[in-house]
Amino acid sequence: MLCSDCSKIVHPVVAVDIDGTLGDYHGHFLWFAIEYFGMDDGNFESYKYTGVGSFKQWWMDAYQRSEKDWHDVKLAYRQGGMKRTMPIFEDAQELCWTIKELGADLWLTTTRPYLSLDNVIPDTVEWCRRHGIEYDGMLFDEDKYIQLAERVDDRRVVAVFDDLVEMCNAAAKALHFGYDVPVLVSNPYNEDVVWSSMASLAEAVQIVGDRIDWWKEEYAA
Repeated sequence: MLCSDCSKIVHPVVAVDIDGTLGDYHGHFLWFAIEYFGMDDGNFESYKYTGVGSFKQWWMDAYQRSEKDWHDVKLAYRQGGMKRTMPIFEDAQELCWTIKELGADLWLTTTRPYLSLDNVIPDTVEWCRRHGIEYDGMLFDEDKYIQLAERVDDRRVVAVFDDLVEMCNAAAKALHFGYDVPVLVSNPYNEDVVWSSMASLAEAVQIVGDRIDWWKEEYAA
């Protein structure tokens, strides 16, 4: 595919969410919150978050904490540079490496923090460096897929991988290519949600390969 403005060859684009999709944000945050407040984690399985409703409301109800507690621990998590030590999910690196190896542009996306802190972006960049993830673009915004749509041609976006249904829905609407492109990536914290296209990270590797191959055939220069 050639750029209509400069006639240079452009590549397909794959957008991948970070927190909850590539990294175990929920598990990491829950551990930190328990340590921060000195709480008893109790019977965790009885209070497991499965993706229905907001994580914030679930956390306050499950641990009987206030909204102020939520904001305090979220701020402490970010100020403490915890983003750097978030565990990476198995097959997350392979997905990112496959995207790059197949000649697509990898855009990493994440939601803008409740309070914007100077260390959030460098902590995220460092997390990527530690895990050997090279990317072509990174977006921090609540409307991250609107931002993506403003930066790249819709026709270039072959896949969006996210762990939240609301974000998959936002991607489908913002990028004007319908509900086939966004893929809900399953993890232990979204077991009870449903989306038209769902996959594990291992399955996502196959999906993205097929979609990039299709795009290259469809838009061969």
